[in-house]
Amino acid sequence: MNPLLLCARMEPGRLLRLSLIAGALGITVKEVKEEQAGQRLEALCGLKPLALAGKKARIGGEMAVMAFFPEKLMDALFDAIRKNGLERPRLMAVLTPTNRAWTMERLYGELQKEFSALNAGKKKIEDSIVQLN
Repeated sequence: MNPLLLCARMEPGRLLRLSLIAGALGITVKEVKEEQAGQRLEALCGLKPLALAGKKARIGGEMAVMAFFPEKLMDALFDAIRKNGLERPRLMAVLTPTNRAWTMERLYGELQKEFSALNAGKKKIEDSIVQLN
């Protein structure tokens, strides 16, 4: 399968810039609309048919999912995003055997939990450094 980047809740100008950067690397960018939030990732990536009527779902914010990426291509995409002055999507994931059956809504929730936990840990470390000074 060809490398695919699913993007959700991305501002149109930002999505266009990301699409141009990714396209130059041979990556297809697919925008996931809010009404597709209840679809499974495997269906959005073309591995299974889309559900006729996905459950009503919501994606809380901007996110991107990388599917069928060789590792070096992932690094090349991150480098190209940085070199072109575009900020990476705050929440990003890779399609895995575990999450492929999840909906975009569920993946967003899981990524948000991880992001919050990492930032809480970072805050504790920063607070400890301030107290040492």
